[in-house]
Amino acid sequence: MFALAALTLVGALLLSGCAPAVTAAPLAAGESPTRTITVVGRGEVQAKPDVAHSNIGVEVTAPTVAEAMTDAKARMASILDALKKLGIAEKDIQTSNFSINFERQTPEARMPMLEQGAPATTEAASGVYHVSNMVKVTIRDLDQVGAVLDAAVEAGANNVWGVYFGLDDTSILETQAREKAVADARARADSLARLTGVNVGNVIAVSEVIGSTPGADFSKALAMAYESSGGPIEAGELTFSTQIQVVYAIR
Repeated sequence: MFALAALTLVGALLLSGCAPAVTAAPLAAGESPTRTITVVGRGEVQAKPDVAHSNIGVEVTAPTVAEAMTDAKARMASILDALKKLGIAEKDIQTSNFSINFERQTPEARMPMLEQGAPATTEAASGVYHVSNMVKVTIRDLDQVGAVLDAAVEAGANNVWGVYFGLDDTSILETQAREKAVADARARADSLARLTGVNVGNVIAVSEVIGSTPGADFSKALAMAYESSGGPIEAGELTFSTQIQVVYAIR
């Protein structure tokens, strides 16, 4: 058995010795390494948003989960009805959060709710239930943003997670941002080449900088403070930006 193991080991070593080694191809005689210049180009484009988004919903607290669920369901039905009356399509209303949480309370903290008629069951006497139901609403008519929020609040919404703006199709702007980034990279390479007395050659490699995929900067498009009775909400502008790294050969 030991002889067989030894033969197996020797055979494995011989086979491994026959396998080709993975090494970098040697340079030909007199050949020098390719000289390169690496730059990062930046591109930005601005556009006015054509859609608005808001997370709207209800948060209900009740002594039993059944009561909390029933109340939340009724309020949400009223909110959805109000949104649809304003022309919001079903495809533009999507549940973004639904949760049920139990909060344990002391008997003293529970007393006011029990005095209001809550059933004195073990469930009701130990704490309260919080039910949250939120929907993401896409508003395609930006002139309706204030009216939509007003209608939702009047219908029973007590939780509105802001307003943010976007574009229904960002592909064209993403391409434009990349085009500007590539042009900027070439300009930077030409500038560096001129300063160092060399010439820019062909592109060796190009990549989009990780974490800089074209996207919108909403900082200029945040809604102004919303006031009841249809306060002003300004869409502003969106900025799409990206960074492209390009490696050029030096001639």
